[in-house]
Amino acid sequence: MTAMKSSRSHRLASRVVPLSRGLDTRDRVLHVALSLFADRGYRGTSLRDIAKRIGIKAPSLLHHFPSKQQLYLAVLEQIFNAMEDSARLIMASPGGPQEQMCKAIADSIDFIARKPDAMKLLSKEFADESGVGRTVMKRRLPPLNAIGVNFIIRGQREGAFRSELDAFNFLQTLNSIITGYFTTAAVVKRLWNVNLFDPKSIEHRKREVIDMVERTLFVDGAKARSLGRQIPRSNIPAP
Repeated sequence: MTAMKSSRSHRLASRVVPLSRGLDTRDRVLHVALSLFADRGYRGTSLRDIAKRIGIKAPSLLHHFPSKQQLYLAVLEQIFNAMEDSARLIMASPGGPQEQMCKAIADSIDFIARKPDAMKLLSKEFADESGVGRTVMKRRLPPLNAIGVNFIIRGQREGAFRSELDAFNFLQTLNSIITGYFTTAAVVKRLWNVNLFDPKSIEHRKREVIDMVERTLFVDGAKARSLGRQIPRSNIPAP
């Protein structure tokens, strides 16, 4: 009997996500909610599921987020805050547009690699224009996109980027190249048993994308390629 109770307790404990003691309850809720929403979607996730995964009672969760919709929107806002903060930090970092572009690429790839649930959830929202998060997406995406477009335009005016390229279209192409790598990760793993999230694969991908951008966007790309030999240190904190 004791062994059965011990086994049952172990199974129950394994369902609770271990989190850093430094996280307060609200942060823990957001952390777990992101994981479940990304995996099951908005409709497939209940507040009870989230509370159970954390190891708290539902009333404790409702104290921080009165409804599932409010929690979901808070998760989306947190993702956009992180991306926007990272973008502004890079724009204010030392170096010219070419160095900053290399940093932006490295940070973007690291962000997705370390926070795959964030990109997974955003991908669900991109595919569902009638989704619960559509108001957040419409409000937050244009300003974030404008940061990137204006950065490329500034680089063109300063003579660092090729002036004949359309800044908006180039940014969308670059975003697709960066995110597309990760959206195929599950298929690549299943068909070829290759882990695209492996640290070596991530570093290799950074070099590939930076090299592509140096060749297509940078003025005097042959000279600029020396920037890509050393991958910039990421501003994205480890989880």
